Amino acid sequence: MAANTAGSVSAGKGGAVRTAAQGKTLPKRTLTTKDLIVFGMIFMVPIAPFSIIASVAAVSHGMPAIAYLIAMVAMLFTALSFGMMVPLFPSSGSIYIYASHEMSTGVGFVVGWLMILQYLITPALMLLMAANALHQYLPGVPVWVWCVVFLALITGIAMRGMGATVLVDKLALTAELIVLALFFVFGVIYVVRHPEIAHFSGTAFFNPSKFDMGAMMSAVSLCALSYVGFGSIVTLDDECVQPKKGPGKAMIVIVLILGFLYMSMSFLTMCMDPSGDIMIANQNSGFYTVAGLAGKWLGVLCAVANALALGLFTSLSGMTAISSLMYTMAQDGGLPKFLGTLNKKTNVPTGATLFTAAVNLVLIFVFIFVGQNTAAKVSNFGALSTYFMLNVVVIWGLGIKGRQYKGRTFWRSILCPLIGAIVTFVIFVSLGLDVWIVGVIWTVLGIVYYLVWTKGMHHTMDLERSVA
Repeated sequence: MAANTAGSVSAGKGGAVRTAAQGKTLPKRTLTTKDLIVFGMIFMVPIAPFSIIASVAAVSHGMPAIAYLIAMVAMLFTALSFGMMVPLFPSSGSIYIYASHEMSTGVGFVVGWLMILQYLITPALMLLMAANALHQYLPGVPVWVWCVVFLALITGIAMRGMGATVLVDKLALTAELIVLALFFVFGVIYVVRHPEIAHFSGTAFFNPSKFDMGAMMSAVSLCALSYVGFGSIVTLDDECVQPKKGPGKAMIVIVLILGFLYMSMSFLTMCMDPSGDIMIANQNSGFYTVAGLAGKWLGVLCAVANALALGLFTSLSGMTAISSLMYTMAQDGGLPKFLGTLNKKTNVPTGATLFTAAVNLVLIFVFIFVGQNTAAKVSNFGALSTYFMLNVVVIWGLGIKGRQYKGRTFWRSILCPLIGAIVTFVIFVSLGLDVWIVGVIWTVLGIVYYLVWTKGMHHTMDLERSVA
């Protein structure tokens, strides 16, 4: 399913799919770099901290902005590593394909398996966060009811294809930015008008008397959830108009823009609630109470906006990303064939999409039991482990092995990915023992599956990709 496989042909302007030389079905290229930026920003969510900022503030001892800054640095170096690999392997498998080619098929499969852990549970996690936001104001409606309603809606939209998804994403992004602007304006007004209980201070950003590196890295491991979405862009390479340049540019742009927004809203929130008492009291929805200080309507608006953003738009992007990844792995022979079916009319991987919906229906109830913070860290186990491996792949493939690449320099192929790997690994090990247990069990299951699938059942994985 390569983007530039020799012998691939276009279905024409009105066609829905392309066909590769290996006989694999390829989606039509329709997504521009702007579309990728919108997709990535929606997946990352400009107002994402609304759901977890209270938890991040509590764990970081009142310094969520620093936590978001550290996470942003890690993601920037990782985005640079993506930018090195995308031109060589423009494919919807992303890190899975990079590791397979530069290291081995087995390593690549395990990386893809870890990507599945992240993307497969993301929709359910987003649905739970959305439901918790609404439950604060509508306690009579059970959390699971909101989750199921949102899941049904996003499944219906996803089955209509990327055309519907991109349109919905653009409308959603506009609405989210408007809500965020209102929070900034009325939040600042609140701080200015209530100096006796709220104030602008450097300690809202960094307080040396309360700083603890262990606590801070634990907070970073939680707020990393707000950043990991930029990697989902690469799962759409096969549908990009510029598969070699578009994804790399889009990732850098969204990490910088959203990193600034995340830090700014974290800082303002702490200025509105300097003690952090309000958010610590309710880590699932404390932010909405703080926003409500500037006007109850603002708290309600932020809750509803975030519920819609997570429950519809972000979870929809998550479903699209995981469906695309599983479709790629199934086309390569690494997953069962039914996950590799594509509706030629809608350009939708129907088998993978419906499978994702079914799994997330079960995960909704699991996450309600374990809590959204634990679920978020499990998702980050998959994301951070694969981002760590991405940096390792760049060092090994472009640095040590010395693959010919016009942008290859010491700082881009060795130094930057090394920094990215170190920072990502530090965040990774801060996830906590319980999350590590779940992650290791998932990894072992993947290794066992791979051995049974390839050695026991004698399936082969076709990873042939051309490099333009």
